[in-house]
Parts: sequence; C-alpha cells; structure tokens
Amino acid sequence: MSPKRFWGRDMTTALRAVRESLGRDALIIETKSVAERNGGGIEITALCEREPAAKSPAAEIPLRPPTSNSEPIQEVREEIAALRSMLTWLAPKVQSNDVLKCLISHGVSPESMARISQAMSSIEGIDDREKIYKALSLLIQSGGQIPDEVHRLALIGPTGVGKTSAIIKLTVFEKQRIDRRIGWVNTDHGTLASGDPLALYASILGVRYESAQHAKGLERAFAHLADCDFILIDTPGVSPRDRQGMGELQQLVADIPNLHRMLLCSATTNHADMADWVKMYGRIGFNSFFFTKLDECRHFGPLINTAIGADYPLSYFSLGQNIAGDLEVARAEVLASLLLSGGDLND
Repeated sequence: MSPKRFWGRDMTTALRAVRESLGRDALIIETKSVAERNGGGIEITALCEREPAAKSPAAEIPLRPPTSNSEPIQEVREEIAALRSMLTWLAPKVQSNDVLKCLISHGVSPESMARISQAMSSIEGIDDREKIYKALSLLIQSGGQIPDEVHRLALIGPTGVGKTSAIIKLTVFEKQRIDRRIGWVNTDHGTLASGDPLALYASILGVRYESAQHAKGLERAFAHLADCDFILIDTPGVSPRDRQGMGELQQLVADIPNLHRMLLCSATTNHADMADWVKMYGRIGFNSFFFTKLDECRHFGPLINTAIGADYPLSYFSLGQNIAGDLEVARAEVLASLLLSGGDLND
C-alpha cells in the first residue's frame, strides 16, 4: 500500500485523520510541522499493510478534517487514543521507558515529543538521557540574556509572574557580572498606589530610582537617569484578555526608544495559557523569554513546549526566593536536568 499524507491543525487532529482513514494499525513514517505560509498545522505520512475499508478521502491533504461535534467524553477518548498512537510511534525511537515516562509525566506535548524524538534520532553513540540533553540543546534557543550594548530593558508579562522580584535579582546579577550604574523606573500604577517595594530595595542596593505614571513622567524619569549605564523598567501586569490594558502597555513600550523587552512566564502556568501569553504579548513585541518560579514547579512540560514551540530565545531562570544567587542564565541543559531529575532544585 502506498503511503498517504494527512493534515491536522495539531498532532491530535492529524493522528485522528490517520486512524479514521487507515485504522489503528497504521504505521507512521514521518511527521512534520507545516509552515504558516502554507496553512500551518501538522502533516503526517502513514501507511497500513492491510487495505482498510473504504473511507472518505476528506482527511487527506489538501482538505482539512471536519470539526468534531462529539460529546466531551468522546473527545477525551480520542485524545487518549491519539496519545497512545503517538507513543506507539515514539517508543521504537526512545528505547528507555523511563525517559519516555518522564516526558509524559512532566506534561510534554505529543508535538514536542515528536520533535524531540526526531532530533534524538540524528544523535548517535550515547544513551537516551544524553540524547535528550543534546536534542533539547538543538531545539531550544538560548542566548537571550541582556546584551552589554543594551541600555534599556522592560520586563513585561501578566500579573503575578514576578516582574518586580526579577528586576531586583537582575540588578544584583548584573552588578556582580559587570560594573555599571543601574537605574530603575517603575511604571506599575498598582505598586505605586499600594506601597512600592522597588523604592525600598533601590535604597538598599544603591540603585537610582524613578517612578512614572504617564508618558511625560517617563520622559522625565529617563532625563533624571541620563547618567545611568543601564535602566530596568517595571511595567504593569496585564492579562492578555484585557484589551485596554494590552493596548496601554503596547503604547507605553512603543514610546521608549532602543528598548529591549523580556516576557516573563511563570513555570507554574499550564501550557495552553502560556501559549496564549506568547501569542498576545507577541503582538506587542518582545525579544526573549524569562521563566520565573521554577522553585514552585515540579512539572516542566509547559516550559519545554513553550521553549520549543515559540521562536524566541531563553534569557534567565528564576530558581528561588533569594534576591542573590537564585537567578541563572537560561540553558536548555538546565531544563533537561529538571526533567530527568524530577524537578528537585535542591539536588
């Protein structure tokens, strides 16, 4: 039987199309992401040794699979069946059941597992654990930390991801790394109204500090910090669903020239919400990821999925509550270690 190609908006729907056409014994030969300019989604090439009963060709390229109208319980069953199909395909490539179980237990998505498996298949001469280290290094971009030539950095992200703490930690980190004068600008109206921790820490750390509640205040703050080599900007936390707040944030950062932007994502966030953050904040524009609260998380699949699926480099990881020593330059090897060690940051 000749191989056939199937398309889906994601791995689940593509696998469903394979099963509906070729049955559950179908052999998956290849899976790949389709470029956005060609419609996006996932393309699977598969065949079946036995000729299946006649099926509608609607699932094959270029037609799109129909939207399911089944009951929720049926959707769950199909999701489980899709995952089983994916694991059946992955198992021959990932020989260690412990590694495979580890990826599943952390919530690594089928799409990410497919890409990890494909990368691992090109790496020879080492065991599966070492292959994961190397595969994630190939798939995950790093190098998004603060360049020395950047003089203004804004931390953006939803409420509660730890932007204020990140500014304090980054300041300590940068003071230890390179000797330069650092200033802070607080534009978060909420902290200004309820007591400002940045003002207190600025006096402790010897950092120049300004606050700004509007565009003119921001210009004045930059003028007062003109002799600083590097300025960190704390922005208001905004829900991606808050259109007005997102619009105001977009206008705020658009008015700051030569600005580097980091999107902060909490490690405790589920993959779907984190994907929404990336999409919505991507419209505002940012240069790199900063993952926070890794010390509060034991399941790192959402971080892996986001780091692999989004085209932005990693910058830093926040690993604890201390303002000094709990910030680390982000590397794919760190995520691999967290996956395979069970997520114990004290190990």
